[in-house]
Amino acid sequence: MAEVTLNVSKREGTGKGPARRARMAGKVPAVVYGRGMDPVSIEVDRREFLTALNTDAGMNVLLSIQIEGEKITTLARELQRDPVRGTLLHADFVKVDLTVEVEVEVPVHLVGEAPGVREGGVLEHPLFTVHVRCLPGDVPESIDADISNMNIGDSLRVADLASGKEFHIENDPEAIVAHIAAPISEEELAAMEADAAGPVEEEAVAEGEAAAEGEEGAEAPAEGESAEAAPAAEGEES
Repeated sequence: MAEVTLNVSKREGTGKGPARRARMAGKVPAVVYGRGMDPVSIEVDRREFLTALNTDAGMNVLLSIQIEGEKITTLARELQRDPVRGTLLHADFVKVDLTVEVEVEVPVHLVGEAPGVREGGVLEHPLFTVHVRCLPGDVPESIDADISNMNIGDSLRVADLASGKEFHIENDPEAIVAHIAAPISEEELAAMEADAAGPVEEEAVAEGEAAAEGEEGAEAPAEGESAEAAPAAEGEES
């Protein structure tokens, strides 16, 4: 995997003030750390950084930065974004040794056309990324999962993915990457809707019955009062 060079500058001072000034100048506050070095506060051009991340390698792109004349190969980690605007607020760069393996998340791409889908089956894709261990220079941009032989009811598992000499997939081999589910019939859909609506209808009926019982209980004293009043009226007439 090719390295992308980033132009960075050392950030003077830490805290909210210097970080805010860096963002106003179009920079992203960041820190570089790793084995054999003390953490260094830096700032990197936001547009240049986002362009570097907008490659097929994504977050796994190797980033070469220079700090005071020293070239450091890094991986971007722990990106912090504004929860509302999505603006990049801070980044961590982890120093890597090209001779030491790293563990990264790699996206899984489904390729091919499944016969089961053509027959009306539903393609499910529960596992979008896998955990990969390899040398930094051997990180694959993605891993292809071929579904072209999958019929209704078939599943593609992690064990079915190609795990080459350059990298090893750490996930559970039995974890399902893709599955072709049978289509749902109109009868099954109606039954599912009835089951979902059942508890709501039963609750509404129960509330209605409780309300009716309350009304009957409220009317009973009125009837008693009129009954007691009747003899008194008769006595008065006599």
